[in-house]
Amino acid sequence: MFKHLGATDITASLENTTRQYLVGQLKLPQLLTHYDDGNVEIGLTSYKEYTIEPPHWHEVAYEYQYMISGETKYLDLDNGEETYYCAGDFYRIEPHTKYAQKAVMNTSILFIKTPPGNDKVVLPRTTELDKWFERWERKYEGQ
Repeated sequence: MFKHLGATDITASLENTTRQYLVGQLKLPQLLTHYDDGNVEIGLTSYKEYTIEPPHWHEVAYEYQYMISGETKYLDLDNGEETYYCAGDFYRIEPHTKYAQKAVMNTSILFIKTPPGNDKVVLPRTTELDKWFERWERKYEGQ
């Protein structure tokens, strides 16, 4: 059997939120009907303006992400390493990686998280981190 979520419905669901789940066992209500699945979470993140995500890490989940459009930068909070991704890039974030993220406007990301569930541990923001959030330097010129 095939199931379908239409492009019009997906686009409409992202008009008033930055994150929309397509698959998973979700506890919070959302605009778009999703497919219930206890094995994986799949969804879209859409940043319409410059956005920062609270610093955090995941206890057990691996996150796989595909950059549909835009640019995003991550800061590894343990070693201070910055990583830049742009449209077309695919990457994985391993469990226990403490990080902060910022994205430029019109950035869209497809994400896959396994195992599913809310294992996010939010970390406090620091003055140093606030300064990092204020800066945006492109790692790769011409992209």
